[in-house]
Amino acid sequence: MAQTVPIEDERLRALPALLDPARAAGLLAAAVPLSWGGPPEVLAIDVVKHNPGKRCALAYTVAGPDGQRLRLFAKVYRTDRGARIFAGMQRIYEHVDRAELIVPRPLAYASRAKLLVTEFVDGVPLGTSIYAAGNADATRRAARAVATLHRCRAAVTRRWGPRHEIENTADWITRLPRAADDPLVARARELLDRLAAIGSRLPEVPGRVVHRDFYLEQLFDLDGRTVLYDLDDIREGDPAVDVGNLLAHLTLRGMQFPVSRPGCEGARPVFLEEYAAAIAGEDELHAGLADRVRFYEAASLLRLVAVYAARSRWKESLPPMLLDEAQRRLDAGERS
Repeated sequence: MAQTVPIEDERLRALPALLDPARAAGLLAAAVPLSWGGPPEVLAIDVVKHNPGKRCALAYTVAGPDGQRLRLFAKVYRTDRGARIFAGMQRIYEHVDRAELIVPRPLAYASRAKLLVTEFVDGVPLGTSIYAAGNADATRRAARAVATLHRCRAAVTRRWGPRHEIENTADWITRLPRAADDPLVARARELLDRLAAIGSRLPEVPGRVVHRDFYLEQLFDLDGRTVLYDLDDIREGDPAVDVGNLLAHLTLRGMQFPVSRPGCEGARPVFLEEYAAAIAGEDELHAGLADRVRFYEAASLLRLVAVYAARSRWKESLPPMLLDEAQRRLDAGERS
């Protein structure tokens, strides 16, 4: 029988039950094969990640009546957003060829517990070899993976565009943990104004499925196939949002860990070249792509300023460097 350390989180009301093997079994019944004939036996529960007050990710090892074992991945949410995520994942899963890209299969959503359950897909982080040595093959796989998502024709109900990106970035800037008269805050606001001006001039792009939180840590290698995780924030929008976000995180990683900088810098042109090749024939996606990517990359860099200004290890060193990089993208965008 599984033994799990309790987590106190009064906003995730179902969490105590989900950490209790006997009670969790009933909540997982809809996610196991029908041939099992009922709830599984819960053998182990691992807490993958707990975001207090918002969500908690869990991994279960369960067994059926004949001893067959199965791993399940689950997320419990504070709100009903899991239902929307489940529906979106179903559509993505149905439209993406697993020979090209593996997205975890959604198995069940328990509305009372606000619990989303998917298949557990293991693997090795794809980014490791890119950070270490700028592995070109792994970088190309990352580009093809996100291009596969962008070519997916699944219907997504919620739209994301430049206006949403600007509003989201502005919200992060308002939360900068610095005094209002701090020069860093003033500079961030100035760059935000420039971002908004550039965003207002971007060309219209037909909406495609976008991940909206895409960076290398979302990609894993499974025996030579690529796995894409965490589809919580999928939208219909400009694919450049995912390209820009990944490039911003490559820049961030090189700043954090200088040993990774050569690999990150080398990965950038390889990723862009492979992505452009992967969307060949999609003329509407190529129009103004460089300008669109710079806009979304600058927005991501500005948000990362706020994220790392709140982290004690990085709050002095990273925010000014991230602002410098955001300014370079905006300068280039204004010249184009």
